[in-house]
Amino acid sequence: MPQRKDVVIAGGKILSMMEPSKTAAFINSMRDSQLTILPISVQDQIVMPGLIDVHVHAIGGGGEQGPYSRTPESRLSQLIRGGLTTIVGILGTDGITRSLEHDGLSTWMWTGSYRIPIVTLTGSLEKDLLFIDKVLGAGELALSDHRSSWPSKSELEQLLSDARVAGMLSGKPGVIHFHMGSAPTKIDLLWQILKETVIPIQHMYLTHVSSRGDALIEEARKWIKAGGMCDFTADAETLNETETINTLNKFRAENLPLKQITVSSDAYGSLPEYDSSGRLVSYSMGLPDVTLKTIQNLVLKYSWPIEEAIQFSTSNPATYLNLKGKGFLAEGYDADVLVLNQTDLTPLYVIGRGQILKTPTWVKHDMFEDINE
Repeated sequence: MPQRKDVVIAGGKILSMMEPSKTAAFINSMRDSQLTILPISVQDQIVMPGLIDVHVHAIGGGGEQGPYSRTPESRLSQLIRGGLTTIVGILGTDGITRSLEHDGLSTWMWTGSYRIPIVTLTGSLEKDLLFIDKVLGAGELALSDHRSSWPSKSELEQLLSDARVAGMLSGKPGVIHFHMGSAPTKIDLLWQILKETVIPIQHMYLTHVSSRGDALIEEARKWIKAGGMCDFTADAETLNETETINTLNKFRAENLPLKQITVSSDAYGSLPEYDSSGRLVSYSMGLPDVTLKTIQNLVLKYSWPIEEAIQFSTSNPATYLNLKGKGFLAEGYDADVLVLNQTDLTPLYVIGRGQILKTPTWVKHDMFEDINE
């Protein structure tokens, strides 16, 4: 439940969640220490954890129309304006290159791309998980998609087994992040693996499940009931999409466990549309502000409590992916803080690991961005 607290930040961490009646005395006690104190008044606004996006094409993606159609790299200011303080970088159709770090943001990554054999940094998924701290698992590996390599059940079993063992040894979740297409095969292979092996469902993380038609939404419903985790791609307003909002409302009404759902943006990934014969008919790009817009829509249009609406991009991904220090406002956690206007939920301040990344009049840009954008 929302509480009235003052958040004290020091050294990139949340030092204290303080009762407002005690704050003035605390500040006065600190002045004698010669530390620089920067008070930021956000009274009556919404203070919440910074958003986590598990599916960002940080160096661009796509390429379905050839090299000239690759989407551009992410822009720091756009990520910040979307309220993001943590991203997980991903590849897609183009499985050749990647870049991760953005100043002030926290970053992790998926190794691999759409196809098998997966692209790794060390030569194997197990070594990537063990020796590269940023790697959480593999993905986005395409299933039931015309751009997939159509992996066999045995190939998937080997990959999932590698992820599980390396995850256990490295203390990481060790999951495979599956890109779901709209083919009739849906997640049949994964159901078979669950039936015929003892590989736990927690290592299979499905994405795009809310935007591939009713049949896959029904599979997502079954998957969640079986204890699995699903990632929904936030609706793109430019394409008049409503599938994710509608599905979240339905699943909430059905009392499904919402803690098993995350919402991501697919930012900087291509959004191709194909006709029934497989011809490309339109082409656009995902943007990083759609996860925040999902929260705004749930709260303002459908009257969700704010603490319930934000879980899909804060506590849920942090808990599932074991992102230590993320997803909550609590003492000792990373100082990833998002301040929203209480009326329209637009971002006022963004703080990442204690760094101010956005104020009401300024936003941080990366080195090569036009500051007038």
